[in-house]
Amino acid sequence: LSRCSNPSPLGGGSAAGGEGQSPLKIALFSLGNMCTHRECREHLLKLGFWEIISGLATVPDAVVQKYVARIQSKLQAVGAV
Repeated sequence: LSRCSNPSPLGGGSAAGGEGQSPLKIALFSLGNMCTHRECREHLLKLGFWEIISGLATVPDAVVQKYVARIQSKLQAVGAV
């Protein structure tokens, strides 16, 4: 995921990912789901997840920003950060 903090891998639609989908967007949505589980949340945070996610907040893609905000909200709601 840290390699994805560079906006270049975002890509728009592709034949493999469908319209508007990218591996980064799919990963962020899935990570948001994982953040609801304490064990996953704790492990991700030990790996420096908050710093990586915070860095992605400036990516110029509205969907990426929405997914990052979703993750940050879930982590803050449980007092993880």
